[in-house]
Amino acid sequence: MLPKFDFETRSLAGFVWVPPYVDGKLGHWESLPGFDSQKRGLKAVTTRVYLEHESFTPLMLAYDLTPQYDGATAVQWELGTPWHCLVPLFDHIRTGQLIEAQNAGFEYQIWNYFCVPQWGWPPLSIRQLRCSAVKARAAGYPGKLGEVTRVLDTRIKKDPDGERLMKLFSIPRNPTKKDPRTITLPHEAPEEWARYKSYNVTDIRSEHEVSERLPPFPSEEQELWFLDQEINDRGMAVSSREIEDCISIVEQAYDRYGSEFRALTGGIEPTELKQLQGWLAGHGVQMYDMTAKTIDAMVERLTVPEYMVDGVVPPPLRALQIRQMLSSASVKKLYALRACTSKDGRVHDMYQMHATHHGRTGGYGPQPANLYKGDWHTPEEVNAALSVIATRSLAAVEAAHPSLGALDVVNNCLRSLFVAGPGKQLVSSDYSAIEDVVLAALAGEQWVLDIHHTHGMIYEAQISRMTGIPFQEFIDHRVKTGGVAYYLPDGTLSHIVGGKHHPLRAQGKLAKLSGGYASWINGWKKFGADKYYRDDQEIKHAILDYRDTVPNTVEFWGGQTRNKFNRAPDGSYAPERQELYGLEGAAIMAVQNPGQCYRVGLISLQMGGDDTLYMQLPSGRLIRYHTPRLTVATRQWASPWELALSYWGWNTNPDKGPPAWIQMDLYGGVLTQNATGGTARDIMQHGMQNVTRLGYPIVMQTYDEAVSEVPIGHGSIEEFEAGLNDLPDYARGWPIKAKSGWIGPRYGKWD
Repeated sequence: MLPKFDFETRSLAGFVWVPPYVDGKLGHWESLPGFDSQKRGLKAVTTRVYLEHESFTPLMLAYDLTPQYDGATAVQWELGTPWHCLVPLFDHIRTGQLIEAQNAGFEYQIWNYFCVPQWGWPPLSIRQLRCSAVKARAAGYPGKLGEVTRVLDTRIKKDPDGERLMKLFSIPRNPTKKDPRTITLPHEAPEEWARYKSYNVTDIRSEHEVSERLPPFPSEEQELWFLDQEINDRGMAVSSREIEDCISIVEQAYDRYGSEFRALTGGIEPTELKQLQGWLAGHGVQMYDMTAKTIDAMVERLTVPEYMVDGVVPPPLRALQIRQMLSSASVKKLYALRACTSKDGRVHDMYQMHATHHGRTGGYGPQPANLYKGDWHTPEEVNAALSVIATRSLAAVEAAHPSLGALDVVNNCLRSLFVAGPGKQLVSSDYSAIEDVVLAALAGEQWVLDIHHTHGMIYEAQISRMTGIPFQEFIDHRVKTGGVAYYLPDGTLSHIVGGKHHPLRAQGKLAKLSGGYASWINGWKKFGADKYYRDDQEIKHAILDYRDTVPNTVEFWGGQTRNKFNRAPDGSYAPERQELYGLEGAAIMAVQNPGQCYRVGLISLQMGGDDTLYMQLPSGRLIRYHTPRLTVATRQWASPWELALSYWGWNTNPDKGPPAWIQMDLYGGVLTQNATGGTARDIMQHGMQNVTRLGYPIVMQTYDEAVSEVPIGHGSIEEFEAGLNDLPDYARGWPIKAKSGWIGPRYGKWD
């Protein structure tokens, strides 16, 4: 029953004003350069940039210090009125008492970075705040207020008219000849303003009911939320000059090659894929779709001497090459970096805690977790490229890197536009193959753990077991191509430095990435299986070969039928028989027997009295599956006795459609992925807390990597990695290692 507060604000950040044309046309608002028309305002910038804009102002603030009276004691201040009504709130804050908000990081920044310096309000500590949005996401619900009130069917729902009212008062409007205004002021629409004020009060009432209905937020997770907010608040420095250099090269490339593309195709734009498909067909090149994967395959197919007579590139191939070049999504991050850089030269608010069902942190703005990895692995390579890019000459960039397109050169530099601040250095390390280790530890796949305890060549070991090729051949290949092998005193391979990877390693990597969570043929294709196998039958055999090598993992997934898809030693298939086992079997039995706990290794499953299936991870953290239901399985390969288990949850997977509250399938592969990913997340968060306590403040995090910013000369890689490698008690002895860390002025994936 915590007090609540909620701001409504106005800012022109994230919009560009296009002035009137000389012919008398009216001016209008557009998206920032590099953003589509749907991504404007706060969607295009971070909270810090939003409130730093000269136009920013809080419009109103509603709060309720005694929410148990259902909003009857709510107080509201509006812009232009005295602050007398806020005195009780100020006293509440000054005395260090707690207060809650939906997406509390927004309120925190408005309060501390605008109201405190501009208006002299008392400072608000992050530790006084609680966030009902992260509380909702941690419980398996959507974090947005309107969505969670619908899902929970609260008595007081978010006012659906709020979006219209925000558009009216909080963002700019396009002028018309009859109405030249670019913003709407309260006195210009008094009735609508009164509705907006009512909406603001309704928000804190609905937030209270949501928070009351949600399960308590564990104290351990609350501490992690404080860490998350500190990371967002600290931000990470970027090199704005180099960002502008890169944007200059990108725009020159788009102008030059876009013009060439239009000349080739008779005026078609590189983004007009349907028209391009028809034009290609008219030139004898049939494309069944225009996905990047299909275009890549066609370019490879056509780049042969018999198609390029006398070395001349025919128009269809050249058009596809240009489309391939200009379709890079990575370079769009340059515009996000520019738009999200605050006045202090840093990008703040890049992370959202509990962005996924199993608890992983997600990204905002430039989303550093999925930056292009690049082909360069030394700072010298990146520095050399950036020095050429600094000329802002497309010709110079292409001349310096003839084997790469200009956009590929920029892509290779993207990560390194994140830098250390003045007088600082970055310290970074990541966990090697953390999810593979966690899956093996949870499933008891000892040979996988043994590999990670020693040389770590897991992809080579995997394909060796699948094909029967002796592992020694992979060692020999590395050594013959310049590598040096190091051995332990007992003769066990320790590690190899240098040399080239064996060609079959890629198939071992494919198996590891594709197979760990029970995916079938289409799942393997998503990771490129059709690049290595001729048809579905070959992919199926590879899947079965993989599963034969990880019997404990297959057992951990579980199921309802023994011997399904499993081969006997002689290659024949054993008769199927009904049995509930592993995680899938435990989940079904838990739903069938509410209150009974079923344990599979370190994972527990139990149906609660609130119509929720709970999975408990080794850390003790719970993952929730709401409204689980069992129906007769209708899958083509289902045995007659099999059941389909489903639950209701918030979809964050684009492959399953847009974000929505939907009914989703729950089976052994999903349960295993949630258990593995959730446990890896818990270990990562534990490591970040450790290094923070050691004096290494985090500025960037990915799924397996932590980056800290410290004064030049402070600390060491050894101390930083020791903090990451101090594992929680339940993971003691697991071969999870942060290694190969680095210290430097610029971020990257360095060798």
